[in-house]
Amino acid sequence: MILPWLIPPTLALNISEVDRSTVADGVEVVQLRTTDPDTDAWLAEIDLCAEGIRIDATRTPDSTQSTSSWGSDVGAILAVNGDFYQTSPVRVYGDAVGSGVAWPTDQTGTDSGYSWEWFYGDYGWLAFRPERVTFTHSGWTKDNAETLGVSGGWEPDTRIPSHPGDTLALVSGFPALVIEGAAMVCSDPEDSDCFPDRSDMRDRHPRTAMGITEDAQTLLLVVVDGRSSDSDGMYGSELADLMGQLSAWQAFNLDGGGSSTFWTAEGSVLNEPSDGSARSVANHLGVFSAPNTGDSTRAWHCSSAEPCDEIPVGGGVLDEAGDCFQAHGPAEWWREVAGDGDGGSLVWTNQFESDQPSNWAWWRLHFAESGTYEVSWHGSAEYSVAGEVRHRLVAGGVEHEIEVDQGAGDGWHSLGTFDFDSGGEQFLAIDDDLDGDVASDQHIVFDAIQLVRVGAWCGDGSCDSGEDYVSCPGDCAESGGTGGSGGSGGSGSSGTGGVDTADESTDEGPGGFGGSGRVIPGDEAGCGGCTSAALRVGIGGLLPGLAGLRRRRFALT
Repeated sequence: MILPWLIPPTLALNISEVDRSTVADGVEVVQLRTTDPDTDAWLAEIDLCAEGIRIDATRTPDSTQSTSSWGSDVGAILAVNGDFYQTSPVRVYGDAVGSGVAWPTDQTGTDSGYSWEWFYGDYGWLAFRPERVTFTHSGWTKDNAETLGVSGGWEPDTRIPSHPGDTLALVSGFPALVIEGAAMVCSDPEDSDCFPDRSDMRDRHPRTAMGITEDAQTLLLVVVDGRSSDSDGMYGSELADLMGQLSAWQAFNLDGGGSSTFWTAEGSVLNEPSDGSARSVANHLGVFSAPNTGDSTRAWHCSSAEPCDEIPVGGGVLDEAGDCFQAHGPAEWWREVAGDGDGGSLVWTNQFESDQPSNWAWWRLHFAESGTYEVSWHGSAEYSVAGEVRHRLVAGGVEHEIEVDQGAGDGWHSLGTFDFDSGGEQFLAIDDDLDGDVASDQHIVFDAIQLVRVGAWCGDGSCDSGEDYVSCPGDCAESGGTGGSGGSGGSGSSGTGGVDTADESTDEGPGGFGGSGRVIPGDEAGCGGCTSAALRVGIGGLLPGLAGLRRRRFALT
């Protein structure tokens, strides 16, 4: 293989925009036409920072399903087909996560039992997480990282990595089309060295691709027609050129041919599937514009978003109506109740027998200061029924699994005391599955959680050992003793909700309180953020044009 950067790209695609429409705020659908090849293509530009936008993928399937049927069933506003797949059992070539639940290993390409397959370990993926999108490079890219001069992505030295633990949706594909800003173009698109990890890239076919921009704030989904008198299809090199011109920083080829489908809730199937109708496939990637419960308009994957709220040093309360709460799984199984619960509302679902969660939810936790906190959940005598409910708490990098009897009645019930780090990447999740028989009407309630600071801390109203007027003027007088009347701990205290997952590579500042919250100030004479406050959290651009974009290319021969 000749070093890719030594070969200048030959011809670039000539792309024209035929039509453009807005499917939802932040979601544009563009019909494109290319010449040489003469081909129709459909592009979705998804602003991941637009209000309410979230991405999801297929949950573990028992059978295949067309993209149009899946999109309609789950309430998506737009969907495309996903990874390559096989049947008996239904499984994909790469990794897969849907609605925050990973597919079983034996239904993915991560299973070492499939190591004899020609495609084993060749995939890369995009993972959609709270306030970020993460990618891992394809196997071929990782094998040739030094030659290509790339080093980014998730676990770049591991060919079959574990995906991030907070992944909400993940779809895999290969080969890579754009690698860290460089489109993988070939001087001869039919040469055996052009996309050596997948030979069918050397013929023109219908294609599907996904990509992300460099700021990780715009998702690009593309479907290319082919095998018809109107559309020639594209070589892999042409598809890479297209994704590069559309400003993708990282892009992957997805299942193509008869699987390629571009569906919207408004217009149904917009492209012309080469099978004559939408093919049933194993997994899909969908765009959603509203949460399963509540009225939050928070974007789920925006990398520039502030924390949904920050928990003050003394602790606080988060309920299910705030931005820090997210419900996952089929919307049809969530029930919302007004007039009950700690904040005047709650949601519930039924427990069922399974080895995987279906309808589950979490509160994401972002702390102003590290410390020890007692964690409690709020029950409802009328709606809290199930006796064995799994609660998963991630605190200070440690995961705790706690079984809870939700039939304990009204009020606050302690889960225990735990050490939390400052910042995010911490959460409390409640699952709906049980490995065993489940009686009917075993309701699980998602109402509110309370975090109360335990032990000594600046702002507890006492000048403790190690504190003085300089370090904690709210608690300590100039001559020693107690200063201001800062907040206090204990199970009766009320506080604030704030939750976020910060990016691994950045040091983001605190996001402040949500505008819909109610602040109850403590003693303001102390050290500003060290004084306690209580907050009840309430309900809480398009891509640039095709011209003038900075692009790099790798050229393969």
